[in-house]
Amino acid sequence: MRKKIAIDYIDVDVAYLLGFIVARGKLSEEQRIKQIIIEFPFKNLEVEGITRRVVQRDQILLSLREATKRVNELVDAQIRQEENAHTVYLIIETMKNSMFWRNIKTLLRGKTTYYEFSIPEEIFESSEDVKREFLRGYADVAGSARASNIDWGGKEKGRHRVYLDVLNLNWTLPIELCHLIQDHLEVPVNTIAYGHPNIRDPRCIEYNKGRIDAWAREHQIKIFADEFEKIGFYMTHKQEVLKELADYNKERGFGKAKFCNPPKKIRTPKLPHPGENSEKLPKELRGKHFDSYWQICAILGCLRYSEYLKTQARLSKFSEQNGEV
Repeated sequence: MRKKIAIDYIDVDVAYLLGFIVARGKLSEEQRIKQIIIEFPFKNLEVEGITRRVVQRDQILLSLREATKRVNELVDAQIRQEENAHTVYLIIETMKNSMFWRNIKTLLRGKTTYYEFSIPEEIFESSEDVKREFLRGYADVAGSARASNIDWGGKEKGRHRVYLDVLNLNWTLPIELCHLIQDHLEVPVNTIAYGHPNIRDPRCIEYNKGRIDAWAREHQIKIFADEFEKIGFYMTHKQEVLKELADYNKERGFGKAKFCNPPKKIRTPKLPHPGENSEKLPKELRGKHFDSYWQICAILGCLRYSEYLKTQARLSKFSEQNGEV
C-alpha cells in the first residue's frame, strides 16, 4: 500500500523537486526543525557557449524564482535562498511533520544526502512526463551545457555534449540515471566518465606527480547536446546555451547518436594503477582493473550488460577476448 500511495503522490512538480534533491539535496531534522537544503554549485563564475557568455550566479538566482513558485504549491513551509562564492542554496524549512515531508522521506527510502540517494523506484514506474521532469530537475542543479564539453575523439569529434555530474561517493546513481535516460526516454548516452583511477588517470600522470587521489572526483554522464534537447533545462541560461550547442551539432550533420550497447571493443588497454586498491572505491570495484568505462557499468549492475555478463566467466576475461567484450 505504501508504494501505491507514493506513486499517486508523484506529479510533475514533485518529480522536478525530487530531481533537485537527488542531485544535490540534504534532509535534516533537528529540534523539530525539518529542512531540505539544495545546493546549486557553480565552479566557474561564467559559463561559455559558442558565442554566449553567461554569469551563472545571477542566472541561477533568476531561475530559482520560478522553481520556488513550484515548490510553494507543494509545501506549506518557509523557503529562502542563501549563497556563498560558488554555491546558491535553496532551503525549505518547516516545523510540521506534514504529509509532504513524510512522502519525500518515503520516496527517498529514509536516505538523507545526495552522497547516497537513488532514483526513487516510483519515478521509473511513472509517466514519461514525470520521468522527464525528474531529469530536468536533476540537470538544472547538476547538469552543465558549455562549449568546452566537446567530444575530442572518434567519429563524433567536435560534437558538443551536456554533462550530468554525480558526486564520487555515489557509485550507483550513474547507472540509474543512464537507465532512465536511455531505456525510458530513449535518449542515447555517449559515455560515463567515472571518478576511477583507470578512467581519470589511466597513465598515472597525476599519481606520479604526488596527486594520488586526483582521480576521485565526480562521475560525469555525457550526452550529445542535440540528443539532450529531448530532456532540456528549465534554468534559462543552461537552456539557451544548450540550444546553441545543439544547433551547432545539427548544422554539422552528425546525425543520430548511437545507444550504448554491448559488446564493445577495447580501443586502448589501460596501465595498472595503484589506486585500483584504494579504500575510496566501493567493494565491488576495489582490486579490479578496468580498460573501459562500460566494464564498470557492468559490475555495478547495468541492465544493458546484465545478459552479456552471464556469458563471462570472470571480469578479467573482458580484455582478453580479441580486444572486445
